[in-house]
Amino acid sequence: MRSQHTIALLSLLLANPLASALAAEPADEPMETIVVTATGSASSTLLAPASLTVISREQLMNVSDQQLVTALRKTAGVSLSGRSVGGRKVIQLRGLESKHSLILIDGKRVSATDDVVGHSDFQYEWLPLDSIERIEVIRGPMSSLYGSEALGGVINIITRQSQGDAYSSLAINGTLHHANQGGGKYGINGQWVQPVSDQVTLKAHLGHKYQDDMLDTQDPRISALEGQRVSSLQVGLDWQVNPQHGVDIEYLLSDEKRWQHTNFRGTAPFYKSWYNLERDQLSAFWNANFEQWSGHVGYYRSAIDVRHATDNATVAPYSPQFLLDHVVESKFYRDINTARLTLGAEWRYEKLEHNAFSGGGDSAVHKAALAQYEMDLVEDVYLTLGGRLDHHEFFGSEFSPRAYAVWLIQPDLSLKVGYGHGFKAPTLKQISPDYRFDGPHTFLGNENLQPETSDSWEVGLRYEGINFNFSATVFHNDIQDLISSVCIERCGGRFGHVNQYVNLDQAQVTGFEFESAMPLHERVQLTNSYTYTDAKNKQTNEGLPARPRHQGSLGLHIDWLANTLSSAIDWQYIGKQHTATYTGLVALPSYSLLNANVSYTRGNHRVTLSASNLLNTDLLEKSEAFGYQEQGRSIDLAWHWQF
Repeated sequence: MRSQHTIALLSLLLANPLASALAAEPADEPMETIVVTATGSASSTLLAPASLTVISREQLMNVSDQQLVTALRKTAGVSLSGRSVGGRKVIQLRGLESKHSLILIDGKRVSATDDVVGHSDFQYEWLPLDSIERIEVIRGPMSSLYGSEALGGVINIITRQSQGDAYSSLAINGTLHHANQGGGKYGINGQWVQPVSDQVTLKAHLGHKYQDDMLDTQDPRISALEGQRVSSLQVGLDWQVNPQHGVDIEYLLSDEKRWQHTNFRGTAPFYKSWYNLERDQLSAFWNANFEQWSGHVGYYRSAIDVRHATDNATVAPYSPQFLLDHVVESKFYRDINTARLTLGAEWRYEKLEHNAFSGGGDSAVHKAALAQYEMDLVEDVYLTLGGRLDHHEFFGSEFSPRAYAVWLIQPDLSLKVGYGHGFKAPTLKQISPDYRFDGPHTFLGNENLQPETSDSWEVGLRYEGINFNFSATVFHNDIQDLISSVCIERCGGRFGHVNQYVNLDQAQVTGFEFESAMPLHERVQLTNSYTYTDAKNKQTNEGLPARPRHQGSLGLHIDWLANTLSSAIDWQYIGKQHTATYTGLVALPSYSLLNANVSYTRGNHRVTLSASNLLNTDLLEKSEAFGYQEQGRSIDLAWHWQF
């Protein structure tokens, strides 16, 4: 309890410089940060109609393990949930499950595997962090722009783009753990961008990383964290045909293998299990600027092939699964005096192959049309109205409205108030009458399912000064028709239940988010985040599992020599929570993580020495009910060369 109060108190104390910061006469204009995810076109973070966080290229370069989850975990509104296999963990936004957060790469959705492949976290390894320019995290429903899955928010991964100049880079890193448990890792990434003419630019990125599995401290026959090997390729062509028209073509390929030592449902035999994951995404977009309208028409295809194997003949592997999305989209906007009108349409074909379907698979077509209008309501007050109508061939139509107002109180301070409706379509497994999976339990599809929906309200302040910035938001979510599986036959005993998917649960999530950055000295910066989440099942009034009520972080960054030598230390606190087991909810204790790094830059070379989990926090020592594990104490050395 003391740690929870400490986090909240520190957050409030760090907000105290606001009064003096607001009163101070600015010596210069603060640097403006531009985002594209909140409206589909460029807007500043101060005026963007959303609660958001931008994770910069500099921050990504200091992520020691080069994992997307690690890069996001200290962000306000983000929490982690375990998947109970191989130490996997997934991202939750504002207390909603990972399946309610839409993952985009440059605005293009990736195959949503979290709610399709059991116990998976396969959405986060489409490309290495080295190829990412920034990550835009939008908290709150965004179905008015992006459709299904965007209940909790959107995570848009923006890759590094050509700025007209040729450049190349090479990055190598390696990690050692202090204990003889495995878990060692290394990675290498190379990027090349080359304009071949005034109109055409070619680009390529190659990446490879390896991580050994980490053994369980309680039982070394089992892997606490699974091993991983990922190789990726990203190639692209940017062709500016003329000042008004351009073509972008990109192809992304990722080959991943994961392995772990485990046992069969908690008992012998002990065996090795591994997954082979192949991902690819092909996209082609035409960008146009006409006299009155600007926008794009594009096509992209995303696919992931999941295959499982074991080294024990008595343990049958899981059946292969193949997910495929074909998407054709168009979005154009027009400025009308000081207002902007955006119109768009989308057609998506979704297919899933799995032998649990009576025909070997199933498919569905999604169609959507959207409109958005951004206007100056009165002086310094901006209103964004939007709506999207989605049609699904199984359940019918769903309309997602959104209204958001931003009041620019003064040039560096804004008040944001918004409402949004979001939805998530049932997966093909859940809604297909031809689906029946037989395993430890049996699961049946239900063609009468309706989409999960949410209605969200938020009020926030955002300040962006020269020497201090902060954002604070209060939010409330009502979630309806959550899809659950209920036992309909053979419900006694631990295994053998026959379950069917139904719209059953209703939930309510209320919370508060705070982030700040402030200088303590000319070369010393303090960062802070805090999240309070109250999530409960409205039928039972019980708290939802895997939602810490209190989370927070503190970071200290010091530039010892300008643009040459710097260091950073950060601390993260994850509060008490509950986890769901077959016997009911189990309480989990709070824990903390402490990390540090030192970076030295000389010319085009940068060397970073990182120490992760300095407290050597072992979750399984705290409670065996944790559904994931943290890496043990480790040292990482990384070298980056840009030329």
